[in-house]
Amino acid sequence: MASDPYQVTTDTVRPLFRWVWLTVACMGATYLASFLLLPWRIVGLPIAIAGIVLGVITMRLAFRTPGSGFLKLAAPLSVFSCGLFAIIFSGQALFLGPMLEYQDCRNGALTLRSESACKTTLQNQIMPTFLGEHHEPTTNSRYQGLDESS
Repeated sequence: MASDPYQVTTDTVRPLFRWVWLTVACMGATYLASFLLLPWRIVGLPIAIAGIVLGVITMRLAFRTPGSGFLKLAAPLSVFSCGLFAIIFSGQALFLGPMLEYQDCRNGALTLRSESACKTTLQNQIMPTFLGEHHEPTTNSRYQGLDESS
């Protein structure tokens, strides 16, 4: 009787465990970094990029290894989640100055109106970058005097 060429043994799947563990560790570290305050949150960007690289390696190995089963679905999901975190962290690194000011404004906001003013000012600072327009500061720029008129 001929042996099955695709017979799954624990020895064929075992080398994947190290890659899976590293990928999951990067995903977890990236997720935990998202809870840090700025500027420390940016530390998650290189971890997310490492998670993408490790996830791609894991995905490639999973599709080449017979019997890897659930990894054929989980590895692309890990690459996708690390990619989303990388996009978020990149945006926060790109606009670090306005994001730090927004974070300070939100910490000092006492009313919903002042929180709304913080958001409006952040949008006014960021949108000209995307639209290519020159932006004149609004009356609420630099977050001064937001709660004084309440």
